[in-house]
Amino acid sequence: MKLEELQKEAKEDLAIKDEDNLDQESYKNQKIKPKWLEYKTRFESLLIMSKSNYQRLYREKWEYYGGKADAKVYVAKPFDLKVLKTDLQMFINSDEEVIELQSKINYYENILKYIDGVIKSIDNRGWDIRNAQDWKKFIAGGF
Repeated sequence: MKLEELQKEAKEDLAIKDEDNLDQESYKNQKIKPKWLEYKTRFESLLIMSKSNYQRLYREKWEYYGGKADAKVYVAKPFDLKVLKTDLQMFINSDEEVIELQSKINYYENILKYIDGVIKSIDNRGWDIRNAQDWKKFIAGGF
């Protein structure tokens, strides 16, 4: 699931559609919060896997650029430069595969921040509904 799809779904879930039946809108919170907690768990797992893959890839690139990889690796992908230890990190961090995986990690982190915001909005949604109910009582002369 992509961030754009989550944003569309959040817009749908967080909207108060029936202002006349706010009690039903309040119950809706109990249906949508578990769904968003499940999304959070799923993306946390993807982030953990991506970070593990990043560590593995970083080591492979460290061996490759440091001249310590297996000879078969250099046959498949030649690298003729002698890289100083001080420059090794620059070569690794500018490698396309490393950049791609780091971008994926950043994407998952952004999704998790968004999901945390949605969960907070769901929690606040209950307060908003209660305030709307109190306002309706006040307008009707119930206070």
